[in-house]
Amino acid sequence: MSLLRALALKTFFQFIRKQFFRARHPVNDIQHWREEVFSAILVATLLLGTATAIPSVFMAISDRLWAVIVMDIVAIAWLAIILCSTTLSYVARAWNFLLLLFLLGIFFLRAVGPVGQIYLMAFPVMAALLLGLRPAVYCLIVNAFALMLVGYFLDINIHLAGLADKPLLRWAVITLNFSLISSVITISCGVLLQRLEKSLKDQGLVTDSLRSANEDLRLISAAVAQLSDMVVISCASEEADGESRIVFVNQAFELQTGYTSADVVGRRPRAFHGANTQPEELLRIRQAIALHQWVHAELIAYTKSGSEYWLEVVVQPVADNEGKFTHEVMVGRDITARKKAESDIHSLAYFDVLTGLPNRRLLLDRIGVLLATAQRSGMFSAVLFIDLDHFKFINDARGHATGDAVLSAVAKRLSNLLREEDTVARIGGDEFVVLIANLAKESHTAAAIALSISEKIRAEIAKAFGIDGQTYTCACSIGVTLMPKPGQTKEDLLRESDTAMYRAKMAGRNQIAFFEESMQTEVENRLTMVRDLAGAIASEQMQMFIQAQVDSLGVPSGAELLMRWTHPLRGAVSPAEFIPLAEESGIIVQLGDWVLQQACLVSLKLRAQGWDFPLSINVSPKQFRQSDFVDKVRTTLSDSGADPRALIFEVTEGLLIDNLQETIIRMRQLCQMGIRFSIDDFGTGYSSLFYLKRLPLYELKIDKSFIRDTPTDSSDTAIVQAILAMAKHLGLRVVAEGVETREQADFLVASACDSLQGYLYSRPIAVDAWLQQHAKPEHVKQTSLADS
Repeated sequence: MSLLRALALKTFFQFIRKQFFRARHPVNDIQHWREEVFSAILVATLLLGTATAIPSVFMAISDRLWAVIVMDIVAIAWLAIILCSTTLSYVARAWNFLLLLFLLGIFFLRAVGPVGQIYLMAFPVMAALLLGLRPAVYCLIVNAFALMLVGYFLDINIHLAGLADKPLLRWAVITLNFSLISSVITISCGVLLQRLEKSLKDQGLVTDSLRSANEDLRLISAAVAQLSDMVVISCASEEADGESRIVFVNQAFELQTGYTSADVVGRRPRAFHGANTQPEELLRIRQAIALHQWVHAELIAYTKSGSEYWLEVVVQPVADNEGKFTHEVMVGRDITARKKAESDIHSLAYFDVLTGLPNRRLLLDRIGVLLATAQRSGMFSAVLFIDLDHFKFINDARGHATGDAVLSAVAKRLSNLLREEDTVARIGGDEFVVLIANLAKESHTAAAIALSISEKIRAEIAKAFGIDGQTYTCACSIGVTLMPKPGQTKEDLLRESDTAMYRAKMAGRNQIAFFEESMQTEVENRLTMVRDLAGAIASEQMQMFIQAQVDSLGVPSGAELLMRWTHPLRGAVSPAEFIPLAEESGIIVQLGDWVLQQACLVSLKLRAQGWDFPLSINVSPKQFRQSDFVDKVRTTLSDSGADPRALIFEVTEGLLIDNLQETIIRMRQLCQMGIRFSIDDFGTGYSSLFYLKRLPLYELKIDKSFIRDTPTDSSDTAIVQAILAMAKHLGLRVVAEGVETREQADFLVASACDSLQGYLYSRPIAVDAWLQQHAKPEHVKQTSLADS
């Protein structure tokens, strides 16, 4: 009989195992183990619960505890359903089981007392075991609230010394202690399972790798031998110095270093180091190996022939199965080309290629650092902006190679003149910037020191440069600004010193100027005026004025058209103010085109009123040198219908300095159309008899500076008479500008000057106003038109 019972029990448990313990996941999956454990818990709980429920039911019947009977039956039935409901998901079955434990705990806590806490403690522990740590934490929270609320509101009598008459405090203490113990157990269980899950995953990886270990080993061996990177394997040494010895090198190592495997096996890696190998990197590698840590390093190594090369290396200690570190694997590559490229890129990014000085980018970084330091310490520093005067002449005369040599020599002189803590930078062309750090605590003392240093720099650069057996001289203009000032930025410092430098140039070059706030105001005003000037034509702020030129009888024989600007806010702006701005900004080309158009229209108006004399207009050198200038003139004349013989282009002597041959060709093209040329302000510039002979000129205009003191000043009188005599021999007409007194007029008429222009006869007025003042009778107009 006992044998039959044993066979029956064995068959029953085999059925249970097959039915409820079937594997649904790989054996190394934590979910599989959770399901296995859950199934075992369900079977054990069902069997033990049934075994304990039977006597419990009989005892409850005798005590008339019907609720206990019902709860026992419901719990057994619920467990059986969970066990047999294999169609439900694992998570649903687990939560059903946990809910059953929770309800049993609440019930027995109410019905029996402290025994219910056992079920409540099992609630989060089982959650950690079956579902994981996060659901377990939720269960802990639910447990704490349930225990506190049920115990307090149902007034469950659990004795706690000293707190019998304080139920709220008593249950708070019970809940805290219960939660503490259950939390420790739950979290320990959850963390343990997390570690188990990680171990199972690691085991799976190890298992997979072991399956292909032999094949991988073969492939790795072949790959290491043929790898383009150098591989060196060293065996850890047990000697006193602790340095390993080489046991393997691959072909890449042999090709790179010139050593063969036989040359290096058994030797120490230090054999490949040399005089320039960085000791700090070697120390860092040794320290990492001593701590059994991998290390990355870049250092200089040497080939068998003694040549240097940059080596990027990763050293990895390797341990055996027992955890003992037995070898180091070094993988390295030659990065000499990369290091050179990095150095080149850094130099290009932060240094001037020609002089090797810091460039604008690095300069701004250093200005920022120096400004921050000055703001913290209160110590004044200075920024010096240096521009070489007339450096273009050297480039134009001797070529850029000589110019570059001069720039390099200037950079060397500046570097030798200053302290190591100061900075010399080249920011482009012939512009250098010097940072002078920590001058003084007081601004006036710092300014005096900065001025002294600037004078030394100016004197040093003024010394002759000897280049290729030739001597060159070069002056400089220096702008100086101090730091710190309230709200000052590094861009402000560069702008301020630049502004001061331009003020030094305007003062005659080879000067030193300190930045003042008024300079910035002036710059901003000029910028605003340039912007307004650009839109002056479109907004009809420009107007043409006319100033007559008269003959010896005072009859108009010609006129000059003058441009006037009436600004809506500034009012009348002097040509002496806006013409230089137009020249600098290039707007003069646009203004010149407009003047040409207006001259054609005015010429037609004059003819319609019976005045048949030429009009003179000023042509800027910049406008004249435009490649399409001749075509523009031809188009404007054609569109307007004006007679080109009615126009005289006044040009300055400055136009004749550069590209004289090209200037002559262009002037002749315009002369072929009928346009005539006049040299304006004759005698004040590059006056040369050579160009007077070669150029197709019509007239000369004597500058008013010579007319002003005639006939009382003998020198001016002699100059004027000489110009008149020369012009007569060359067949050129002469106009005298700035005639303001009768004595001047009488002298010029007596000297046979062709035409007079000045306030004595007419001030510049609007064209329409002049025509109204000099209107001719209708029959005179008709006669003039007929004659023309």
